[in-house]
Amino acid sequence: MKNTLQNKKEFNNMKYLLGLLLSASALFGFGGCDTCNKVPLEVPVDFSKKGTVYETDFQAPWNIWGSLVSFELTIHTPSAFIASDVDDKIKDYIRNGHPQNTTPYFKVKITLTPLRWASDDVTVILNSEKWSHRQEKHYTKGQIIEEIISVPLYGDGYGKTLILSDLQRLRNYHVRVESMEDVELPKGVTTHFMINRFSTKH
Repeated sequence: MKNTLQNKKEFNNMKYLLGLLLSASALFGFGGCDTCNKVPLEVPVDFSKKGTVYETDFQAPWNIWGSLVSFELTIHTPSAFIASDVDDKIKDYIRNGHPQNTTPYFKVKITLTPLRWASDDVTVILNSEKWSHRQEKHYTKGQIIEEIISVPLYGDGYGKTLILSDLQRLRNYHVRVESMEDVELPKGVTTHFMINRFSTKH
């Protein structure tokens, strides 16, 4: 009987603490956004058309490795089951580059806006494909967090990193991505936009 009462008391204490945590999370902006997408997120967006705009609210993920979040343009090609020889060549170009060293470039403008209590002290990392030559830009209060990025269709693989951002875990942000130039894509090739957690320490 004593053990039962003790267990019930401990359970009620846990419920009370959980309630306090949930209240604090709502107050300070942790998860307090019904419309925010969870990360990782990937959606089809046609970056080959000038003027295409995709925007969404999202919550920065909890990530044990750190608080970097990546924003990527990803390339999708026909399934291996239906791919032709031409499709296979295109896949090789996307992975390894074009043999004539030519490639169209996607040019996009990406804008980040902290929501509610999310800090607008944000570090953005550019040229992250070549990590040893990365460039860091620090945005401070009142600045528009905006970058214009060009990434190649051919070479550097299927995931083209636009920027990495050092964001606060579990805080809410708005991202807007606009395609600024037309790009002629090979038949069957499509593009997506991805928000992902960065998987290594930095």
